[in-house]
Amino acid sequence: MLSFLDMVNHYLGYINVSVKIKNRIYVILGALGDLYLFYIAVRYLQNGHPFWGLLILLIALVLLYFVYLNTVYFFTQKKAPFDISPKIEKMLHMKPKEVEEDKPRRTMGGRNIPANGYFDEKKILPGKLTSTPIEQANIQNLAGRLQQNQLLQMDYSGLGDREITEQTRQTGKPVYASGPGALIPYFEMQTENNQLVVYAGINQAEKQRVGVVSTVGLQNVADVRDQIELYLANATLVGGPFKVLGRTSVIEQANDFQVAVQLAYKHQGDTKATPTSADRMTRESTATSRRARYDEAPQTESESEPMTRTSRYHH
Repeated sequence: MLSFLDMVNHYLGYINVSVKIKNRIYVILGALGDLYLFYIAVRYLQNGHPFWGLLILLIALVLLYFVYLNTVYFFTQKKAPFDISPKIEKMLHMKPKEVEEDKPRRTMGGRNIPANGYFDEKKILPGKLTSTPIEQANIQNLAGRLQQNQLLQMDYSGLGDREITEQTRQTGKPVYASGPGALIPYFEMQTENNQLVVYAGINQAEKQRVGVVSTVGLQNVADVRDQIELYLANATLVGGPFKVLGRTSVIEQANDFQVAVQLAYKHQGDTKATPTSADRMTRESTATSRRARYDEAPQTESESEPMTRTSRYHH
């Protein structure tokens, strides 16, 4: 029996199925193996070997407890009563390993560099994008096109309701279906009527106006444009539907998508920046954005939005 279970476990490694299904199969195999131990214990007791029979029976009872815990964990959304796993982890100084769901990799073989080039991270500032209702509609249309082309995964980063419930209880923040968001395939920034206008789309042919850059770092764009040259470093689609903790379980709420931008800067007429007010602005904006990362939602002209994991770009 044990050889059969070991063989099944061995061949499961060659099957490309989701991690959750594999764990459920392992729980079932563990239950079968535990039943076999009960059978052996009973046979020892019937044949006049009480010591070995009781010892195997005790081991089978202990294993049955862990089979019960795994059954509740992998087959339900509930928490098992009398769960001693946290105490064992604390006693052995172990950290629970997060279950990795099977989901497509968004970055393969290295860093995900935007199509318009790589900028020095030390010379990048978060920007805030102000959008009109028409530009907001363009952003929602862009989100739909990204989903159609499988460039935006609305899978809550592979988290189930159980993991989302635990995360919302710990952070008190919503969990977005888009996860950390998706890098927009094509984006550019143009100067129109002395404003920095951002266009975005799945390609250049489908680009649409999505907003105007109103602030960079902690200052208005108009206050720094005479000192530094600004370039659009990257644009990310964030926000969208999210889940929050309700009275008994998590509930999903609708929400608009937003475009988060970052801008690279260079001093006017210089190929290499010198430490001036722009550098101090970078350090100050970075520290402030870290503090404000989870404090409040980004504001648009129409309504306030819940916080995203990339909302630091809006401050």
